[in-house]
Amino acid sequence: MSDALRLFFALPLPGTAVDAMLAAQQRARPLASRLAPRWTTPEQMHVTLKFLGSMPPESLPRLLEISEARAGRAAPFDATLARVTAFGGRRARVLVVELSTESPVLAELAAGLEDDVAELGVARETRDFRPHVTLARFKHPGDARDVIDAAAIEPLPVRCEELRLYRSELTPAGSRYSVVSSSALGLERLQ
Repeated sequence: MSDALRLFFALPLPGTAVDAMLAAQQRARPLASRLAPRWTTPEQMHVTLKFLGSMPPESLPRLLEISEARAGRAAPFDATLARVTAFGGRRARVLVVELSTESPVLAELAAGLEDDVAELGVARETRDFRPHVTLARFKHPGDARDVIDAAAIEPLPVRCEELRLYRSELTPAGSRYSVVSSSALGLERLQ
């Protein structure tokens, strides 16, 4: 499976959101060093809807169809970068910004993608969907309450208008992402 593509579906965020998250990282850096963080880059700041893992290249045409169809049926929606928190409790492993929305579109989009790719043999997620953007992953998990406090952000409205299929390539410096396809939300609804 050496030609396999490591893929995932995600929502990109506007530059203002990325800027706010970069500022949060800067505030958290002095307190986070004991946790040995690997900070996400601006190119890695997105809301993952479904991680597919390694996929054979011949699955790509079907994944592009899925992306376009799901995006076409989903209306653009408003959300909020709501708060900084960490996954892992007292032994935090990941520093994140949670995304909240009153729109049902986000959950419907994630669930629809989950169903579509299950037909291709992709395992279903066992955890509940928690929309978020990763700020850092900690090599030494631990109590991150002070890091969370330092990284706190004011709620920031964002508009989600696009679904992307990304490729992830693992490198010694971390994952490098490239956009495989981009589909505007709601195009089918306009026709």
